[in-house]
Amino acid sequence: MSMPSGVAISDEAISASRSLRFGRGPNKPRFVIYKISDDETTVELCETSTEPDYETFLQSLCGAVDSNGKPMPRFAAYDVEYDLGEDGKRSRLVFISWVPQETALKLCMLYATTKEKLRNAVDIKLSIHADTPDELEWRNIVSLASGGKM
Repeated sequence: MSMPSGVAISDEAISASRSLRFGRGPNKPRFVIYKISDDETTVELCETSTEPDYETFLQSLCGAVDSNGKPMPRFAAYDVEYDLGEDGKRSRLVFISWVPQETALKLCMLYATTKEKLRNAVDIKLSIHADTPDELEWRNIVSLASGGKM
């Protein structure tokens, strides 16, 4: 059970999540990335994109660094599209908590205590936590989204 962090969620972050969930057409986002503000008081929108390439998403998520070049944690929501052949194409939202191994303990704790609050606010049931890039390989994300069918 996590303790509440007291970190608020910005309206912009919630709005981006709604666009991801309910958007249609070519301008519908494929992913949204969030971060906790530098003053550690608010979850902010970091990036939203319609880019369908998963590797581009991974680069944005895992490529965030602080002023010293150390990897920074992030939250993300990704719209996973997959094809079950005869059963047709499917789409599921996956919430990702990215906290690199090198993250300072205080920041790890802040992200851990904020994760469920944000996940519930954006209403995404499927969730994965990763601290190394290999945990975010496409096959792992598709397996989670498809309930192990892929």
